[in-house]
Amino acid sequence: MLFVTTDIHGHFTVLKSALEAAGFDQDNPEHELLLLGDYFDRGEENREVLEFLLEMDKRNKGTFILGNHDLFLLEFLEGDDRSTKFNAVHNGFDQTLADLSGMPFDPDNLKTIRKRIEKRYPQLYDFIATMPLYVEKKKYLFTHGGIDGRNPNWKTEDRKTFVWNYQSRLEPLPDKITVVGHERTAMIRMRQGHFNGLDYHENQLFEPIETDKVIYLDAYVEFSKRLNVMRFDID
Repeated sequence: MLFVTTDIHGHFTVLKSALEAAGFDQDNPEHELLLLGDYFDRGEENREVLEFLLEMDKRNKGTFILGNHDLFLLEFLEGDDRSTKFNAVHNGFDQTLADLSGMPFDPDNLKTIRKRIEKRYPQLYDFIATMPLYVEKKKYLFTHGGIDGRNPNWKTEDRKTFVWNYQSRLEPLPDKITVVGHERTAMIRMRQGHFNGLDYHENQLFEPIETDKVIYLDAYVEFSKRLNVMRFDID
């Protein structure tokens, strides 16, 4: 049984509860975890999320797709600080760096923060750098952002295209069901006129959206404190 969720954004307690509610048992050899990206930022449990991912990876219990927020961290570890301050202010990246380094975020001390993270998690760069951009399982295609079904060469797109695409703006693949994160189901429903605004108590607003060719899973965890976990019986 394949358990799929996405856009955890540093909310480990929510992740743990959602997986338990879905019946995921990490000690069950028949259970496999597939996460669709955006593990960090906006929440306050980024260290706990990372250590859970590393443990699942060590035990060969999960596959973890790259998301745009994971790319923020990868670029930081590569020494690219062009977007670090912007992401710290606007995307919660400051909390991620503080959690993983164990020191307060200081925009003038990025080299020290980077060295501290590298020392605490020497495997982190390779772990993120080798995350797949998509995973195919029979009739399903799993990715973070989206796939342009009109592009016959979509598999050769660069990593930024994969993680920043919005599937609702693209033609879906004709021969697959594409399962994505990145785009909040609440925003899709509001844009379609089904709801007038965000309401924490309106469960349906945050639930998965399933169409003939696309499944959207992002539950807007930083607002809803929910994660959607779907089960796929793929033999």
